[in-house]
Amino acid sequence: MKRGRLATSTLVAYGLPGLAAALPVIPVAVLMPTWYARELGLGFVVTGIVLALARMLDFAVDPLIGVLTDASARAGRRYKPWVLLGSILAGGGFLLLAFPPTTAGPLWLAGGAVTLFVGWSLFMIPYTAWGAELSDDVHERSRIAASREIAGLVGMLIALAVPAVLIASLGTAAPAPLAVLAITALVLGVPAITWLLVQVPEPHVTPSRTPITRRDLFDLVAVPACRRTLVCWFLNGIANGLPAVLFPLFVQDVLGFGETALFALLAVYFGAAVVAAPLWLQLARRYGKATAWSIAIACNMLVFFQVIWLDAGNAQWFFGISALSGATLGADLTLPPSMQADVMGADRAASGRNRTATAFALWTMATKLALAVAIGVAFVGVGSAGDGTSVDPTRVLVGYLAVPLLLKGAVLLLLRRGL
Repeated sequence: MKRGRLATSTLVAYGLPGLAAALPVIPVAVLMPTWYARELGLGFVVTGIVLALARMLDFAVDPLIGVLTDASARAGRRYKPWVLLGSILAGGGFLLLAFPPTTAGPLWLAGGAVTLFVGWSLFMIPYTAWGAELSDDVHERSRIAASREIAGLVGMLIALAVPAVLIASLGTAAPAPLAVLAITALVLGVPAITWLLVQVPEPHVTPSRTPITRRDLFDLVAVPACRRTLVCWFLNGIANGLPAVLFPLFVQDVLGFGETALFALLAVYFGAAVVAAPLWLQLARRYGKATAWSIAIACNMLVFFQVIWLDAGNAQWFFGISALSGATLGADLTLPPSMQADVMGADRAASGRNRTATAFALWTMATKLALAVAIGVAFVGVGSAGDGTSVDPTRVLVGYLAVPLLLKGAVLLLLRRGL
């Protein structure tokens, strides 16, 4: 384990793969469900159920990934083999989803989604745990998490820019956005992951005296600080996931924007997150990570509530709301993983067991369960109101605004109890 600040080259080499890893996030979470439901004719209910089940099936393998990663420390190569294997599987799954045959049905969607989700976990669990162990300085952990998450935000902006440029320049003749982004992920991901594997060292952490097993999962949940961060992350994940899934429907069906505006709004949102991320790091350094995250959540709730006043007649104000709420996203992405790294540093000191990847497997499980709940509740809720492809704007607004605000409020209360 390294103390103090990392070399810039090491920090960049570690964070850069986050860009490629983020490229599927918006297409898969925001664009793909509506595309499969409407354009490929699966319908909202079928698409929602298939993707929710795929998330939950993927959810079951996360503990095994975490335990195997920590157990492999005894063989001396803890993170790099898993990162490589996971990136190959995730890339293959993304390609399957992006290039469906004209007869693609629920089984094709399920197969591609499971391959992508499992591969992404096999990459992300060791990748994030690797970053958590690169330094034992609490502020450097925030820099490391920020390098990964800011690169991820840039990847999301690329995921928005590529299809927007295609549509603007080629119109209806533009290739499908998912297909172009899958190729882009391959072109950017291969050199970034190669540099990561070559440049960034494996952390020098003494392996646990006894093997890491699934029992450690339950032991970690019993640690109060680990449990509270996990619950906060889960509730916040649902609160962020619902608006993400319903975003195209809210923007187009409620506010009356076209497809070009959809990409522009997402670019404003994620661009604001990139610009504001250093602010949250400074606030965390000065006031503490939990306090900085609480401030971000409170600001998000205040800004996001203003959506209730919007309709097609004053929809232009949504650009400002997107910018201000997006500015809080930097805190959502960078501070919780840094807080979890602090929790695991304390756990290593107290228990003498090196189970960081196991803890981040729990973290990833919470993320996936939150997304499964979000997409299942959102699509089944709006789809059950009509013929399967039409939606009720009131139901969209409840899922997009009311439920997320309640969940954000619950996270804020938990953070006030202290971590």
